[in-house]
Amino acid sequence: MTAPLMLEHMGQEQQSTGNPRQDLMDKAKPNESCLKSTSPLLRCSFFDHARDNKPRSKAGTWEQLKPILARVYKPGTPGDKRSMPAISPAFYPPGVTRGRDNASGVGLLLLDFDNSREEVIPGELYQDARTGEPTARPKTRKVRTEEPVTMAEVMAALDCAGVASVAWTTWSASPDWEKFRVLIPLAAPVPVDTWERASELALTRLGLDPFRRGLDAPVLHNPAALAFLPGSPDPCTIRRAETSGVIFTLRWDALPAALPADLAPWQAEVMAERQAERTRGDQWWSAYRVNGRPVDFQSLDLASILEARGIKVGPPRPFKSGTKRRACCPWAGEHTGGVDDDAAVLIHTPNTWPSFRCMHSGHAHMGLRDLIEWAWGRP
Repeated sequence: MTAPLMLEHMGQEQQSTGNPRQDLMDKAKPNESCLKSTSPLLRCSFFDHARDNKPRSKAGTWEQLKPILARVYKPGTPGDKRSMPAISPAFYPPGVTRGRDNASGVGLLLLDFDNSREEVIPGELYQDARTGEPTARPKTRKVRTEEPVTMAEVMAALDCAGVASVAWTTWSASPDWEKFRVLIPLAAPVPVDTWERASELALTRLGLDPFRRGLDAPVLHNPAALAFLPGSPDPCTIRRAETSGVIFTLRWDALPAALPADLAPWQAEVMAERQAERTRGDQWWSAYRVNGRPVDFQSLDLASILEARGIKVGPPRPFKSGTKRRACCPWAGEHTGGVDDDAAVLIHTPNTWPSFRCMHSGHAHMGLRDLIEWAWGRP
């Protein structure tokens, strides 16, 4: 095996103001689905900017992708990083929009080390959209972790693992707050429905468990996540690193059990309070009635409830013995940057209550009860 090579330098001479579509890995024959090479064929997608939901899925080798990552890109709107071109580890069939349920698979492992944690802003609460009254959800802000993870130590671990990777500092990185991204090519694509657990297994097998404190877990677990291509208000400050090794083989035949939600202390308090209510025998749902009769929660159509209030809901897809839908989150304004990427999940299974979940960490404690209170108010 070739000894891993470590490179780190400031900036890049070659710059690009265009779209990475023009740097296609398969530009010689746009309709060609496979390139002749001894290296594994990688698949990923490119986007014009953060709000672009039309993926351009591309196929090529790691050697063809690296020059794209080695360039410096500029935002379409000067100073606005949201207008930067981006790459996604997922790839899609033609004609669909970006989203977990639309992706065909995941061809890259994306690690976003933002070295931040959520801190509650004392005395500030989000308002109820219906009543304008304060909710139990505190407003939070991101602060730097006490022991930030460095690019050097992550790349040293990947060096020891003997795998290929590329890293670069992000737009908002600064000398006193290191933020960077790492892309690791995968020898074979991973199915979307196993990605959350597979990505966690990848961290362990790559020896990266000690660096979880600086990792943005929702980005890791989201196969449809975006990573802005290298860019900075001052391109000369961009730092990069590379390891030269084998293309990482991630097997998902021995995945860990479903992952527990990583709750903030205030979220854990909410969950503990609700558990105490259940222990006392309190039944929050019993107060909801139609014509004096208790609501039949098994028959609830969550999609209709959301759509009646202007929330976008995707088409149903088979899921186990029932169906699953993606939807915009009713509280999308509380997400980081206020951007929603179909983060909500609605699951309907025969003879059981439907379930609601938002994939954003700030809403990890919320469920059907919160959705009903949002839609119908508290009785």
